[in-house]
Amino acid sequence: MGDMDCGPGDRGCRETLREIERFLDGELDEDLTVGIRLHLSGCDPCTQRTEFRRHLKVMISSKCAERAVPPELLARISGLLARGDLASPPG
Repeated sequence: MGDMDCGPGDRGCRETLREIERFLDGELDEDLTVGIRLHLSGCDPCTQRTEFRRHLKVMISSKCAERAVPPELLARISGLLARGDLASPPG
């Protein structure tokens, strides 16, 4: 079991880890999802990295949800969206 292909199937570690964020977010098509699941079922290092990323995403999400967006920031973003002025930085 080498660094590049330590699990079953035709997906290597590098290819699996390259797609892991999209996998965790449910953004991959069914074929890629199945391939990653198959690789993870036989690759402890990739599974450990995936679980770490999953835990990190949950932790960040919970920490970010604790604070409300300041009303001034929300108004400013809404104004920029309404004007379609997101491309130019404030001056």
